[in-house]
Order: sequence, then C-alpha cells, then structure tokens
Amino acid sequence: MRSLAGISKEDRAVSNHSALSSKRSLPRHFTPVTYMLSNQALRLVPRTQMRGLGALNVGYRRLSSASASRRISAQSLHLGKVVAAVSFVAAASLTLGMTNGREVSVDCDSSQVKNAMTKVSNKPDISTLDPSILDDASIPIRKRMETYVKLLQRRLMDDVEAEENSIRSSYDPKQFLVESWTRKEGGEGISCVLQDGKVFEKGGINVSVVYGNLPPRAIHQMSADHNGLIDRVGYKIEGPDAEVDGLPFFATGISVVIHPKNPKSPTSHFNYRYFELMHPKTLKDGSPNPRFNETEPVAWWFGGGADLTPMYLYPEDARHFHTVLKEAADSQDVAFYPAWKKWCDSYFMITHRGESRGIGGVFFDDLSLPSWSNTKPTFIPLVDGSIHPQTQLVSTKQHDKESLFRAVRAMGDAFIPAYLPLVNKHKYDTFDDLNVEWQQLRRGRYAEFNLVYDRGTKFGLMTPGARIESILMSLPLKARWEYMDGTTGTGREISAAAKLIDAEKKKTNPEGEMKAREEMQRVLENPVDWV
Repeated sequence: MRSLAGISKEDRAVSNHSALSSKRSLPRHFTPVTYMLSNQALRLVPRTQMRGLGALNVGYRRLSSASASRRISAQSLHLGKVVAAVSFVAAASLTLGMTNGREVSVDCDSSQVKNAMTKVSNKPDISTLDPSILDDASIPIRKRMETYVKLLQRRLMDDVEAEENSIRSSYDPKQFLVESWTRKEGGEGISCVLQDGKVFEKGGINVSVVYGNLPPRAIHQMSADHNGLIDRVGYKIEGPDAEVDGLPFFATGISVVIHPKNPKSPTSHFNYRYFELMHPKTLKDGSPNPRFNETEPVAWWFGGGADLTPMYLYPEDARHFHTVLKEAADSQDVAFYPAWKKWCDSYFMITHRGESRGIGGVFFDDLSLPSWSNTKPTFIPLVDGSIHPQTQLVSTKQHDKESLFRAVRAMGDAFIPAYLPLVNKHKYDTFDDLNVEWQQLRRGRYAEFNLVYDRGTKFGLMTPGARIESILMSLPLKARWEYMDGTTGTGREISAAAKLIDAEKKKTNPEGEMKAREEMQRVLENPVDWV
C-alpha cells in the first residue's frame, strides 16, 4: 500500500501560547492526520505516514484564542502583497489550461482579458497581510474580512497541493495556476485553479475584493435571499420616480469548488462572503444625498456555507462532514447548525428533478443584525430557508457584528478538517468505467443546479464587469447527460422508453453498481439528518 508523502514543508502558523486541545475518535477508515485550527491558520499536519486505509483516528486541535496574536512564520508569509481575489459570487472558478507555477497578471474588461503579463510564482503574495488585525475591533470589518479570505486562500492552496502531490513524484509536483485580475469597475481578485491532477481533476480557490455601483436588477436578485431588503434600505430604486440609480456596494469573499478524479471521492464546495450596500453621494437627479455617510453602510451581511456532493454514499463520510461543521457552528451558537443545515437542504434542491445536489452541509445568508448596527449585542432572527416559517427562529446567544465575524471565521476554518480526510480516504480506491459514468451523470446534475438555480452565479453574471471564467469555475471538467438514465432520468417511472433503457442497462451493469446508484439517489430525493 502506498504511503502518504509530499505534505508541504512550508511552515505552519506556530503558537507561542498554551494550546487548548481536544481530540475525538472518528471512523476507522480515516487516515492519521491532525488538523490545526485557529483564527489565523489551518494546516494539514501528518502525525504518521499513511499505512493504508485501515484503522486510524483524526485528531483536531483547536488553538487557544491567545494564539490570535502570534506571528505567522516568515517562511509561510514570504510572498508579496495579495492582489486579491476571485469573483465574489458563490460559485467561482477558472476553466483554463494548467501551467505549473505560473502566475498570470491580467487586466479585465468585463470577461475579456487584455494585455496579459506573466511572471513566475506559484502562490499568492501574502507578505504584507497582518493576521493580528482579525481581532482588532477598531479596524472595519470589510478590511478584516478581506485579510481573512486571503490568508485562508493560501492555507487551502497549500493543503490541496499537499494532497495532490502525496501520490505524485517529487520530480513532477502539481501546482495551482495563479491568475491575478483587476476589474475596471472597481476591485481585484486572484483565481487559483488546479486541473488534470491525479487526485483532483479540477479545483478552484478564488478570492475577490470588488466594489462599484449595483444596478436595480442585481439588487432584486439579492433580495430573493434578503427579505424586505429593498424596503429596508429606504430608497426607491426603480421606476420613473426612482431616487437613486443603483447603490454603491463592496463585497469580498472566498469561493472553493473541488472535483476529485476518483468517483469514490466526493465533490465539495464552500464559500464565505461579506457584503455592504452604501449610501450614494448624490441622488438620481444630481442633488446631494442627505443620507450619505461614507462610514455607515445602508446594509451589511455575511453569507456562505459548505456542502458535500458524493457520487457514492458512505454514511460515515456524511456523518464526519456534518459533525465537523456542527461542532464549528455550535462553538458560536447552538442555534446556527439546525437552521443552516435545513436551509442548505432546501437551497441546493434541483427543483425540476426533485432531488438535491448533494447531501447538504450548512448554508446561510442574511447573517446580520436587525438594524444592521453593532451598537450593542442582541438576539438575532435566524432563517432556515422556509418560505413561510411556522416558528420564528432566534439565536441562543446575543450577537454583535464582531461575534458574527468570528462565526464566519470558525466555519471557514472548519472546511479542511471536514473535507480533506474524505479525499485522503478514497484517493486509492479502485474504480472502473461504470463508476466514471455515474460520476459524470451526477456532475451533470451539479451543473444544472449551478446554471439554473444558484443565486450567486446569477448575481455574478448580472454584475457589471463580471468575470465569466471565475464565475463558472464551479462547473466540472467533465459531465454527462444521458437520455432517460435508468436511475436518475426524470419521468422514468412512466416512460416506456425509460423502461426499455433501464432493462438494457441492468443486463450490463452489475447488481452492486445499480444498487449503489439507487441508494445514492434515494438519499438525494430524501435529505437525511446526519448528526
């Protein structure tokens, strides 16, 4: 059996303070890996060499809050200023061919790339980022969130590359393509894509910091998630008597979508973002806006989540993913996970298919305060995705803007320990053409959801200067659509053609494969409470 090798030797954030550690035994299938979590760093650290896929434990060590003031070692931060980041939207990625170790700096005119300039580099430059500001309440949240997602991007890249290169020769390492871009309407980003690997067929880790003027149609698109947003901002934004011509906005976020090569390994997605709507300096008629305040947003909120899309059902994997996310959410407020899990199950439903995109996780938007102020802590209303909720959900703790920022950081830090052990567990699993066929059919459903329903994708495409390559990063490299597939074809129960196709399939497909597909399909049509 092969051993785990090639873990990045770049330094890890080191705490000079006492660490509070807690360990939990996980299913025996997981490899012996320890994950270090803190506000500043999340790193994959091998405890031992992998000796197959036998019995093992995964330990989680949460560093004390005192470690927030520690220094990130010079080796980890030795690159230069982050030019920022990805498209803001929930789904963002690149579909470019890979060149190891190449950073491409470009100017973006909408989706068109002009005057490309190339320089050798394999990581975003984070040398000027100061992790200590994350807990500094005197600094605006927008700056701290920007810093957090840039640091998180780098940590994720290190860990994904380490996993990819664990089964590659040290003479043939795989690295992310790093592409820095600017947006003429305002803002910048870094799109990082790893493609055609041995572990990962395609993975994108994108960060964006964008600003400009948001047109009414984009505000309406966001309003689907933000009940009463247009009324609450207090401006008439459409019609002949519109007071303003859109609203200034600021958005920063990180978006990650990973499609492993092995069909037994699950796809996963996560994104976390911060958004502000600002008062315009002038009204539509050109007169000064009496409400203009350059420091106080009209509205602000956090959003995001993480979810898992397996092709084959491994219940212990599902429980692990959900348990790690629940523990992170519970550390901030025990009311978060139940609401966010339910919202995730409803949000990622492919309505026209009557099935979910995957097995869920957490999803939230509207994470803010009732008055969008942070003058004092208060109990906040929670949303679970119900159109007409029967009961009003509220937090169990009082929150302010600072505590909500800490909650978002906790969820972002939880992604790697929730997901990468699953990839590690299955990367050596054997598979055949039937497994690949099923993987590509499920990827087709993934693409359908993102293109038809995902509000982040639609919002991004409506935003002026949208960077199409980054927005569509979430789409898999290879997908498949079969006419009346015997397991997933819509209307297969009543279609004579489907019955004939299904009968023919069963002649050639082993009973075990068909049973595994049907088991996965049942869960997708009936979401499960995994924790």
